[in-house]
Amino acid sequence: MPTEYNRTLLPLIDQALASPGWLPPIPPLLQEAFAAERLLQCRLFNRRILIALTLLFDAYWLNEIWTSPEIVTISGMLRFGLMTPAVLLFMALDRRDTFGRAYPFCLLLLTITPGAITAVLCVRTTSPMAFLDISATPLIMLGSGMAVRMPPREFLANASITPALFIGSLFYSQAMPTTQIGSLSLIELSIAAAAIGFNLQLEWRDRRMFLLNTADQIIRARLAATNAGLVRKILTDPLTGITNRRGFDETLAEFWRQAAATGRPIGLIMADLDHFKRYNDHYGHQQGDDCLRRVAARMATLIRIEDVLTRYGGEEFAVILPDADLQTVQTVAERMRGGVAALRLRHGGLQPPGIVTLSLGLASLHPSPTDDPDQLIAEADMNLYAAKRAGRNRSGHSPQRDSVTAPENSAIVP
Repeated sequence: MPTEYNRTLLPLIDQALASPGWLPPIPPLLQEAFAAERLLQCRLFNRRILIALTLLFDAYWLNEIWTSPEIVTISGMLRFGLMTPAVLLFMALDRRDTFGRAYPFCLLLLTITPGAITAVLCVRTTSPMAFLDISATPLIMLGSGMAVRMPPREFLANASITPALFIGSLFYSQAMPTTQIGSLSLIELSIAAAAIGFNLQLEWRDRRMFLLNTADQIIRARLAATNAGLVRKILTDPLTGITNRRGFDETLAEFWRQAAATGRPIGLIMADLDHFKRYNDHYGHQQGDDCLRRVAARMATLIRIEDVLTRYGGEEFAVILPDADLQTVQTVAERMRGGVAALRLRHGGLQPPGIVTLSLGLASLHPSPTDDPDQLIAEADMNLYAAKRAGRNRSGHSPQRDSVTAPENSAIVP
C-alpha cells in the first residue's frame, strides 16, 4: 500500500463501508488493487469448479441416448468436441497467465457456450421424452451461474444472455408443448434473478472484506511507522542526529554476536575532541554544540556505509566497524582525523590559537561466544588515552600502540 495514500484512504474507506448503495464503492486509488485481487481470487476458485461443471454437463449426454437418440451425435460433437476441449484449453492458458485483464471476458464466452449448446439441442430434439430434460435445464443453469465466479459486469451479461438463448430456443423446440413455454420461461427468469442476487451478495462481501483488510493494513503500517519513529527517536542523539549511547550499546551487542558467530573481526574507534572544555569556555556552549554537530556531520561522511557512528557522551564519539581488521580500522580512523582537521574550525581556547582536532583510540578483535564486548571498549578506550598522552591529534592502537601523528594545531583559521 503506497504510504502517501494512507492519510486520505481511511476516511474514504469509512465512507464506502457506510454507503447505502447495493455495493460498497471502491475508492479510485484502490480500484486497480481491488480488480487485481478479485481477478486472482476468481482464477483460483474457477480452476477448481470448471472441471466439475464440465463433467456434469457432459454426463447429460448419457441420458440423451435413451431420451433423445436423434441428437446424440450432434450432442456428443458439441459436448466432447467443443465444450470439453474449450474448458481444458482455457484452464491451460489461464495457468500460464495468458489472458491477463481479458480473463473475465474470455470466461464469459466460455460460460455462455453451454447455454448456446443447450439452445441448439433444444431446437434439434424431436423426442417427446426430451421434455423433462428441457424442463430441468434451468436448474443446471442455476448451478453454473452461482458456481462460476466473475466480476459483476460479466455475470450480469451471462445472466442475461444465457436465459435469452434458452427462452428463444423454446419457441422453436418441437419437443416443448406451447402451453409450457410461458411457465418455463418464468422459471428461467426467476433462476437468473436468483443467480444475480447470489453473485451480488458475493460481490458485496468481497468488497467489504477488501476494504476492511486494506484499512487494517493501513492502520498496521501507521502503527509500525510510529513505533519505528519512536525507536529512532530513542536511539538518536537529539543534538547531532547520530546514534546515541543506548544505540551504541545495542548495535555493538548485535554486531558482536554476529562476529562471534561468523568468526569475522569487529573494530571500534573511540574519538574525542581535543581540549573541548577549553573550546566551550572560550566560545560558549551554543557554539560548542554547533561544533559537535559539524564534526559529527563530517565524520558521518568519512566512515564506511556499514559502519555506525555514535555519540558516546559529551565530546566523545564512537564508530563500530563490522568485519574490520586493525588495518581497516586505522584507514577509517585516519580519514576521520584528517577530515575533521580539514574543517579548520578555529579553536581560540588554545595558546596559541589552533583548530579543532581529534584523538582516536582503535581496537579490533575476533570475538568468541564467551568473550564480552566490554573488552573491545576497554582496549579502544585505553588506546584513546594513550593517543592523548602522546600529544593528541593522533590515533593509538594495540598491540604495538604506535600512532600516526600529525603536528598539533598546524593550521590556524584567521
